[in-house]
Amino acid sequence: MMPAPSQFLDAEDRALCQRVADQVTADAKWYSTSIDKHVLASTILSLFQHGVVNEANLLAHVRARRHDFTKKTG
Repeated sequence: MMPAPSQFLDAEDRALCQRVADQVTADAKWYSTSIDKHVLASTILSLFQHGVVNEANLLAHVRARRHDFTKKTG
């Protein structure tokens, strides 16, 4: 069983991941897409755990995987 995020991320790391999630969510509103938030969170945490810990790099990697957690609305 995988530990809860709070068990492997400190407050600063969680805040960084949240900022990335917030930016990607804002992007989705701009592009009229909906987000599977569970898949987005999983993507962010997985990348972070695999060493993508710089905020700009993490955001770029998540945006590159946008097709995994978004779908066009309307």
